[in-house]
Amino acid sequence: MGKVNIAKIFGSDVKDIMRLLNSSGKDCYIVGGAVRDLLLQHKELSDIDLTTPLRVEQLKQIFDINQIKFNDRALKYGSLTIRTQKRSLQITSFRKDIQTFGRSADVEHIENIEEDAKRRDFTINAFYCSYNGEIIDPLGNLKDLNKKKLKFIGDPEKRITEDYLRILRFFRFVAVLDLKNKNIGSNYLPIIKKHLHGLNELSDERVAIEIRKILLAVSPSYALGLMNEAGLYEKFLGVYSQKSLLKIERLERRFELKPDLVRRLLALEIQNPYPLMSKREKKCFKDMSALIDFEHNSDYLGYKVGEKSSLDFLIIKAVKNGISIKTKDIQRIKKASKRTFPIKFSDVQTLTKDLNATKEKMDLMEDFWIRSGFKASKGKLLGLIN
Repeated sequence: MGKVNIAKIFGSDVKDIMRLLNSSGKDCYIVGGAVRDLLLQHKELSDIDLTTPLRVEQLKQIFDINQIKFNDRALKYGSLTIRTQKRSLQITSFRKDIQTFGRSADVEHIENIEEDAKRRDFTINAFYCSYNGEIIDPLGNLKDLNKKKLKFIGDPEKRITEDYLRILRFFRFVAVLDLKNKNIGSNYLPIIKKHLHGLNELSDERVAIEIRKILLAVSPSYALGLMNEAGLYEKFLGVYSQKSLLKIERLERRFELKPDLVRRLLALEIQNPYPLMSKREKKCFKDMSALIDFEHNSDYLGYKVGEKSSLDFLIIKAVKNGISIKTKDIQRIKKASKRTFPIKFSDVQTLTKDLNATKEKMDLMEDFWIRSGFKASKGKLLGLIN
């Protein structure tokens, strides 16, 4: 890949911060997931992280002089976080781990980009992008990315014990990159199983973030199968069903749907799902849970909840109950979602001034209209309440 346009791909705000840090005489780089996703030509890039040979004290001084506010909660790890108009950016000094404790470490500042790359988790995450748009591969790992090969950098066991979250990150990258290499499991599962106890040291929040990302991958079934082999599926998600996983992937492909967390949580009957969801998703989960407790015909679904939620309803039911989705039901839902009830509130209000009574009459007519296949005329509907 040739040089890339930093402002166009990553944002002008990112380029401005890189320019500011470069003015000190030492280069700043975009590193990790965002560069990996760029190389894989993903439409959406991961969160953008920056790294630099500058010491964290120098970073603080530069930001103070330029009146840029920063968060220094991760100062002992050589990191600061700033906020631009568009996003939060974490800037970390080049470093190497002196001593690790499973989820934290004592670190030492360094100035060598190769040494900085060696402390990262996987070969696919050790790419850097300079201010002038040059992609830098300090460890020669581009071949692994091109082959979609997931490899720990250096000693896998050492990488895992440095931060036990890397166990879940391993499964996440298998899912996100849609890796189905049978050697992946045989190469790494024995080591992972040896250190499962380390996951108990992680915060619930860090675990939930990784599990969520796995479940939102386009094709997570293989990764989740590996998690089941490692004894982690039941620990975090409940009862494993390869059949259900494959079916929901197949139905989402059939209807050209993006992965949806609420749909998958309900279809796969995931245990304790709430920590995985946002506030909006929790409301959707509650609404859909109430909906799937009852049987509804296609006309009711399409008209009452719309095309997308109706399709989610059918997929959840199909996965949970082992049934198929009929094309005629999809067609009816699409038509029903575009229907407009012919009775207005004012049509009924002239008959009674009691608002509750008016609403009851409206509900009565609407229910009759839906059951008629939307064929009942306005006159016939009004005749029901006269």
